[in-house]
Amino acid sequence: MYLNPGMHRCTISSYSLIFNTSVSLSRLSHTNPLATADGDPHFVVEFPLSKLTVCFNINGEPGHILRMVSDHKHSGVTVNGKLIGAPAPAGSHKQHRTYFSTITIVVNRPKRSYIEVTPKKVILDGRDRLVLPCDTTVSVESGGLAVTIVGKSTVTVTIGGTICFVILVHQYKNPAPYQRNHLGFYISNSKGLSHDCHGLLGQFLYEEVGLAELPGNVMATGDNSTSARSPILKVKGRSVPVVQKTRRIYSGRQSVDCWFARNNAAKLIDGQYEDYVVSHLFDTGDWPHG
Repeated sequence: MYLNPGMHRCTISSYSLIFNTSVSLSRLSHTNPLATADGDPHFVVEFPLSKLTVCFNINGEPGHILRMVSDHKHSGVTVNGKLIGAPAPAGSHKQHRTYFSTITIVVNRPKRSYIEVTPKKVILDGRDRLVLPCDTTVSVESGGLAVTIVGKSTVTVTIGGTICFVILVHQYKNPAPYQRNHLGFYISNSKGLSHDCHGLLGQFLYEEVGLAELPGNVMATGDNSTSARSPILKVKGRSVPVVQKTRRIYSGRQSVDCWFARNNAAKLIDGQYEDYVVSHLFDTGDWPHG
């Protein structure tokens, strides 16, 4: 473990704690995550090999628990997120908003352990059980599992020294009626997750996509007529209509141009939205379609 000079280090049970060791959100926002789920929630996936970024929304129901990453059989890692509801802003086309209120990371290798994150606290349950408030700044290591909290900002989870998830903590001092304290989930490094990884985000980690255009309707413009072309994504043999959008990530610190797939990511994701709803936060069951 690396320890900067002058830092205070102590040990609680089998955990090593380092205070004031953190990567700030401003530094984090200069990196490009592989995949994110934040806000209402908005999903953004980068395809480095294809040099494309794709985004979509999931209009879930409050109380639903969504499978984000599923690699239980291989790396032993599963990530689930629970949705909380809020009224939609005036004039919105949505009936309600949803946000992630709790995110769990279950690790089954070498031994079963889990991390449960809410906007208020982090629970690390491995060889021992440790509860840490989100308004502290501290790093905890236990075997191949490391957790770093930057007070009221981020929770970084590193598994096996390579797999890295970053959870953004969104807290409001004076929230509007449509706002809730919530979490954002970012896959910073997927090395260590298998090529069979699945979930709403995990299924895209090793995929390539292509962008094409389909001839659209003929549009008359004065004496001329033009054929409007409709962009489509080609993914896993499927054709997905998309439009260009811009998403803001890292609490609005970074903008990302992306190709947006409508209708709960129909045809973009394998199966249907309902296939990613699991029974509880610690569910590690397999993808239902094999």
